[in-house]
Amino acid sequence: MPQPDAEAGVQPVIRSLQILEALNAAGPATLARLHDETGLPKPTLVRLLDTLIVAGHVARLPRRGGYTLAERVLRLSSGFRHADRVVEAARPFLSALTAEHKWPVALATFDHDAMLVRLSTRHESPFSTDPDWLNRRLAMLISALGRAYLAFCPNDERELIVSLLKSSKVPANAAAKDDKYMAAMIAGIRKRGYATTAPVRDAPAMGIAVPVMEERRVVAAITIRYIGSTMSEAEAARRYLAPMRAAAAAIAAGLTSG
Repeated sequence: MPQPDAEAGVQPVIRSLQILEALNAAGPATLARLHDETGLPKPTLVRLLDTLIVAGHVARLPRRGGYTLAERVLRLSSGFRHADRVVEAARPFLSALTAEHKWPVALATFDHDAMLVRLSTRHESPFSTDPDWLNRRLAMLISALGRAYLAFCPNDERELIVSLLKSSKVPANAAAKDDKYMAAMIAGIRKRGYATTAPVRDAPAMGIAVPVMEERRVVAAITIRYIGSTMSEAEAARRYLAPMRAAAAAIAAGLTSG
C-alpha cells in the first residue's frame, strides 16, 4: 500500500499558523493583505481561513472588511506563561555568561514563597559544584536569587511576601520575623545593587544575583555561582556584576520586543 505523504499533511498546519501569525502582526487584514504577508495563493488562503473560522480562531469581518483573529485563539497561548517567555529570552544570555566566565549561571522566578529555578547552565560549566537545582524551589532568605527578588520588587509585593514568610514553619524562613534584620538586609542589597547567598556551612559555592526588571516589576533573578575560596565577594562583584546587569537588561529588552 502507498504510504501517506507526511509532508502533505504538515503543510496545511504550517500555512494555517502563518495566517494566524500574519493576523496577529497586522490586525484585521484583507485577503489581498494576507496574500502579500504570507505569499500563499488566494484560493489556499480562502480554504484555510474558512477552516480557521469554523474552528473559532478567525472571524470574517462584514462588508468585505477582511479577517481578524477571534477570541478562541487566546487558548493557543494559555499554557505559555510569562515566566516561560522569560526563560526563552534568557537562555542565550545565560549561556554566553558561562561561555565567557566559565562559572554556572541560573535564572529563577518567584513561586508563592520561594524561588523556582527555571534555567541553569550547570552542565555548560567546567567548575560547577552544585547539585542540579533545576525545577526545584530555593528559600527566599537563603538564596541570592530570592534575596535579589525580595530587595528589588515593589514595596507592596515585598510586604506580602514577608508576611507569608513570617507565617511559615520552614526554618529557612524564620529570619523574616526579625524586622531589623530584614530592613538591614534589604537596604544593603539595594545599596550594593546585588544580593549574595546567605552563609551555608560546608557549601563551597557562593552566588551573587541581580534582578531582571520589566519596568518596575521583577520578573526573575539571575545568579552566577563561583567557588568562594577562589575570590572574595568584592572581587566577584568587580568581575561579574557589570556583565550580569547587562544580561539582565538584555533579557528584559527581549521581553519588550517579543
